[in-house]
Amino acid sequence: MANSSIRSYPRTGIHGRIVHELGEEIGSGRLKPADRLPADAELTARFEASRTATREALKVLASKGLIEARQRAGTFVRPREEWDLLDPDVLSWLSPESIGEPLIDDLMEMREVIEPVAARFAADRASSEDIDKIDDAYVRMEENQKNVQGFYEADRDFHLAVLASCHNQFIDRMSSIVVTILALTFQLQSEVDVPLGMGLPAHKEVLDRIRAGDKRGAEKAMRATIGQGKTNLDDRMGRSGRRRR
Repeated sequence: MANSSIRSYPRTGIHGRIVHELGEEIGSGRLKPADRLPADAELTARFEASRTATREALKVLASKGLIEARQRAGTFVRPREEWDLLDPDVLSWLSPESIGEPLIDDLMEMREVIEPVAARFAADRASSEDIDKIDDAYVRMEENQKNVQGFYEADRDFHLAVLASCHNQFIDRMSSIVVTILALTFQLQSEVDVPLGMGLPAHKEVLDRIRAGDKRGAEKAMRATIGQGKTNLDDRMGRSGRRRR
Protein backbone atom coordinates (compact mmCIF):
# COMPACT_ATOMS: atom_id res chain seq x y z
CA MET A 1 0.00 0.00 0.00
CA ALA A 2 1.52 3.32 -1.01
CA ASN A 3 1.73 6.01 1.64
CA SER A 4 2.64 9.55 0.72
CA SER A 5 4.11 10.30 4.13
CA ILE A 6 6.99 7.88 3.67
CA ARG A 7 10.00 9.89 2.62
CA SER A 8 13.57 8.79 2.12
CA TYR A 9 16.56 10.20 0.34
CA PRO A 10 16.52 9.21 -3.37
CA ARG A 11 18.69 6.22 -4.24
CA THR A 12 19.00 7.25 -7.86
CA GLY A 13 22.14 8.78 -9.31
CA ILE A 14 25.67 8.77 -7.99
CA HIS A 15 24.79 11.21 -5.23
CA GLY A 16 22.08 8.94 -3.82
CA ARG A 17 24.29 5.89 -4.18
CA ILE A 18 27.03 7.47 -2.06
CA VAL A 19 24.54 8.54 0.62
CA HIS A 20 22.93 5.11 0.94
CA GLU A 21 26.06 2.97 0.65
CA LEU A 22 27.94 4.95 3.28
CA GLY A 23 24.80 5.18 5.42
CA GLU A 24 24.40 1.39 5.33
CA GLU A 25 28.07 0.89 6.20
CA ILE A 26 27.62 3.11 9.24
CA GLY A 27 24.22 1.73 10.26
CA SER A 28 25.38 -1.88 9.96
CA GLY A 29 28.42 -1.24 12.12
CA ARG A 30 31.00 -1.82 9.40
CA LEU A 31 31.99 1.77 10.06
CA LYS A 32 31.84 2.23 13.81
CA PRO A 33 31.50 5.36 15.96
CA ALA A 34 34.80 7.28 16.05
CA ASP A 35 35.99 5.57 12.85
CA ARG A 36 37.47 7.91 10.31
CA LEU A 37 35.92 7.86 6.85
CA PRO A 38 38.18 7.54 3.83
CA ALA A 39 39.47 10.84 2.50
CA ASP A 40 37.44 12.70 -0.12
CA ALA A 41 39.85 11.70 -2.87
CA GLU A 42 39.50 8.01 -1.96
CA LEU A 43 35.70 8.21 -1.88
CA THR A 44 35.68 10.07 -5.18
CA ALA A 45 37.73 7.31 -6.76
CA ARG A 46 35.68 4.52 -5.18
CA PHE A 47 32.36 5.87 -6.42
CA GLU A 48 33.73 7.33 -9.64
CA ALA A 49 32.10 10.59 -8.63
CA SER A 50 33.00 14.24 -8.73
CA ARG A 51 34.38 15.85 -5.61
CA THR A 52 31.27 18.03 -5.48
CA ALA A 53 28.92 15.01 -5.49
CA THR A 54 30.99 13.31 -2.79
CA ARG A 55 30.99 16.35 -0.54
CA GLU A 56 27.26 16.91 -1.00
CA ALA A 57 26.60 13.29 -0.04
CA LEU A 58 28.70 13.71 3.10
CA LYS A 59 26.69 16.83 3.96
CA VAL A 60 23.50 14.74 3.78
CA LEU A 61 24.95 12.16 6.17
CA ALA A 62 26.10 14.94 8.49
CA SER A 63 22.60 16.45 8.48
CA LYS A 64 21.27 13.08 9.68
CA GLY A 65 23.73 13.12 12.57
CA LEU A 66 25.87 10.19 11.37
CA ILE A 67 29.17 11.94 10.70
CA GLU A 68 31.07 15.09 11.54
CA ALA A 69 33.99 16.84 9.88
CA ARG A 70 36.86 17.87 12.13
CA GLN A 71 39.18 20.57 10.95
CA ARG A 72 42.47 19.14 9.70
CA ALA A 73 41.55 15.71 11.08
CA GLY A 74 39.00 14.31 8.62
CA THR A 75 35.42 13.05 8.80
CA PHE A 76 34.38 10.72 11.61
CA VAL A 77 31.37 8.59 12.53
CA ARG A 78 29.46 10.13 15.41
CA PRO A 79 28.18 8.19 18.45
CA ARG A 80 24.85 6.48 17.82
CA GLU A 81 23.22 8.60 20.51
CA GLU A 82 23.70 11.58 18.20
CA TRP A 83 22.13 9.98 15.11
CA ASP A 84 18.70 11.18 14.01
CA LEU A 85 16.80 8.01 14.79
CA LEU A 86 13.53 9.60 13.68
CA ASP A 87 14.93 9.79 10.16
CA PRO A 88 13.54 6.87 8.11
CA ASP A 89 16.80 6.54 6.18
CA VAL A 90 18.83 6.22 9.37
CA LEU A 91 16.45 3.58 10.71
CA SER A 92 16.53 1.69 7.42
CA TRP A 93 20.34 1.61 7.47
CA LEU A 94 20.40 -0.18 10.83
CA SER A 95 20.78 -3.95 10.75
CA PRO A 96 19.32 -6.39 13.30
CA GLU A 97 22.84 -7.54 14.14
CA SER A 98 24.09 -4.06 14.94
CA ILE A 99 21.35 -2.38 16.92
CA GLY A 100 21.55 -4.20 20.28
CA GLU A 101 18.87 -4.96 22.83
CA PRO A 102 18.44 -1.44 24.31
CA LEU A 103 17.60 0.05 20.92
CA ILE A 104 15.28 -2.87 20.12
CA ASP A 105 13.45 -2.12 23.36
CA ASP A 106 13.25 1.56 22.42
CA LEU A 107 11.85 0.71 19.00
CA MET A 108 9.16 -1.54 20.45
CA GLU A 109 8.25 1.10 23.03
CA MET A 110 7.88 3.59 20.18
CA ARG A 111 5.32 1.26 18.59
CA GLU A 112 3.52 0.96 21.93
CA VAL A 113 3.30 4.74 22.16
CA ILE A 114 1.96 5.26 18.63
CA GLU A 115 -0.07 2.28 17.44
CA PRO A 116 -2.59 1.51 20.21
CA VAL A 117 -3.68 5.15 20.27
CA ALA A 118 -3.82 5.12 16.47
CA ALA A 119 -6.12 2.08 16.62
CA ARG A 120 -8.39 3.92 19.06
CA PHE A 121 -8.62 6.92 16.73
CA ALA A 122 -9.20 4.61 13.76
CA ALA A 123 -12.17 3.01 15.51
CA ASP A 124 -13.69 6.47 15.81
CA ARG A 125 -12.73 7.91 12.42
CA ALA A 126 -12.21 5.15 9.85
CA SER A 127 -14.31 5.39 6.71
CA SER A 128 -15.68 2.31 4.96
CA GLU A 129 -12.82 2.66 2.46
CA ASP A 130 -10.29 2.75 5.30
CA ILE A 131 -11.76 -0.41 6.81
CA ASP A 132 -11.68 -2.11 3.43
CA LYS A 133 -7.93 -1.42 3.22
CA ILE A 134 -7.32 -2.86 6.68
CA ASP A 135 -9.45 -5.87 5.81
CA ASP A 136 -7.64 -6.39 2.50
CA ALA A 137 -4.28 -6.39 4.26
CA TYR A 138 -5.57 -8.89 6.83
CA VAL A 139 -6.85 -11.22 4.09
CA ARG A 140 -3.43 -11.09 2.41
CA MET A 141 -1.82 -11.99 5.74
CA GLU A 142 -4.05 -15.07 5.89
CA GLU A 143 -3.16 -16.00 2.32
CA ASN A 144 0.61 -15.63 2.82
CA GLN A 145 1.19 -17.70 5.95
CA LYS A 146 3.80 -19.76 4.09
CA ASN A 147 5.34 -16.81 2.24
CA VAL A 148 7.61 -14.76 4.50
CA GLN A 149 7.95 -11.75 2.21
CA GLY A 150 4.28 -11.73 1.27
CA PHE A 151 3.26 -11.99 4.90
CA TYR A 152 5.57 -9.16 5.93
CA GLU A 153 4.23 -6.87 3.18
CA ALA A 154 0.64 -7.61 4.19
CA ASP A 155 1.44 -7.08 7.88
CA ARG A 156 3.15 -3.78 7.03
CA ASP A 157 0.14 -2.67 4.99
CA PHE A 158 -2.22 -3.62 7.83
CA HIS A 159 -0.44 -1.35 10.28
CA LEU A 160 -0.08 1.44 7.72
CA ALA A 161 -3.80 1.26 6.97
CA VAL A 162 -4.62 1.61 10.66
CA LEU A 163 -2.37 4.66 10.94
CA ALA A 164 -3.90 6.23 7.83
CA SER A 165 -7.39 5.66 9.25
CA CYS A 166 -6.66 8.15 12.03
CA HIS A 167 -6.80 11.02 9.52
CA ASN A 168 -4.21 12.85 11.61
CA GLN A 169 -1.38 14.37 9.61
CA PHE A 170 1.12 14.09 12.46
CA ILE A 171 0.38 10.42 13.10
CA ASP A 172 0.52 9.87 9.34
CA ARG A 173 4.01 11.35 9.33
CA MET A 174 5.04 8.71 11.85
CA SER A 175 4.16 5.91 9.44
CA SER A 176 7.63 5.88 7.90
CA ILE A 177 9.10 5.23 11.33
CA VAL A 178 6.61 2.46 12.08
CA VAL A 179 7.32 0.79 8.73
CA THR A 180 11.05 0.74 9.39
CA ILE A 181 10.57 -0.56 12.93
CA LEU A 182 8.32 -3.30 11.53
CA ALA A 183 10.97 -4.27 8.99
CA LEU A 184 13.68 -4.53 11.63
CA THR A 185 11.58 -6.43 14.15
CA PHE A 186 10.21 -8.74 11.46
CA GLN A 187 13.76 -9.69 10.50
CA LEU A 188 14.49 -10.51 14.12
CA GLN A 189 11.22 -12.37 14.68
CA SER A 190 11.72 -14.44 11.53
CA GLU A 191 14.70 -16.07 13.24
CA VAL A 192 12.36 -17.53 15.87
CA ASP A 193 10.63 -20.80 15.02
CA VAL A 194 7.13 -19.32 15.33
CA PRO A 195 4.45 -19.84 12.64
CA LEU A 196 3.76 -16.66 10.68
CA GLY A 197 0.05 -17.00 11.30
CA MET A 198 0.39 -17.03 15.07
CA GLY A 199 -0.44 -13.32 15.26
CA LEU A 200 -3.50 -13.49 13.00
CA PRO A 201 -6.14 -13.73 15.77
CA ALA A 202 -4.76 -10.59 17.41
CA HIS A 203 -4.78 -8.71 14.11
CA LYS A 204 -8.33 -9.92 13.41
CA GLU A 205 -9.39 -8.54 16.77
CA VAL A 206 -7.91 -5.14 15.85
CA LEU A 207 -9.84 -5.18 12.58
CA ASP A 208 -13.10 -6.27 14.24
CA ARG A 209 -12.87 -3.64 16.99
CA ILE A 210 -12.16 -0.86 14.48
CA ARG A 211 -15.04 -2.02 12.28
CA ALA A 212 -17.35 -2.04 15.31
CA GLY A 213 -16.28 1.47 16.32
CA ASP A 214 -15.04 0.11 19.66
CA LYS A 215 -12.32 2.61 20.57
CA ARG A 216 -11.25 1.03 23.83
CA GLY A 217 -11.35 -2.47 22.35
CA ALA A 218 -9.29 -1.43 19.32
CA GLU A 219 -6.62 0.12 21.52
CA LYS A 220 -6.50 -2.96 23.74
CA ALA A 221 -6.31 -5.30 20.74
CA MET A 222 -3.45 -3.37 19.14
CA ARG A 223 -1.57 -3.36 22.43
CA ALA A 224 -1.97 -7.14 22.57
CA THR A 225 -0.74 -7.45 18.98
CA ILE A 226 2.43 -5.52 19.76
CA GLY A 227 2.86 -7.43 23.01
CA GLN A 228 2.84 -10.69 21.09
CA GLY A 229 5.59 -9.35 18.83
CA LYS A 230 7.62 -8.38 21.87
CA THR A 231 7.26 -11.89 23.26
CA ASN A 232 8.60 -13.34 20.01
CA LEU A 233 11.56 -10.98 20.14
CA ASP A 234 12.28 -11.94 23.74
CA ASP A 235 12.23 -15.61 22.71
CA ARG A 236 14.66 -14.87 19.89
CA MET A 237 17.02 -13.11 22.31
CA GLY A 238 16.59 -15.70 25.04
CA ARG A 239 15.35 -13.40 27.73
CA SER A 240 12.39 -13.23 30.08
CA GLY A 241 10.94 -9.96 28.82
CA ARG A 242 12.45 -7.60 31.36
CA ARG A 243 13.90 -4.50 29.80
CA ARG A 244 17.68 -4.38 30.03
CA ARG A 245 19.86 -1.31 30.31
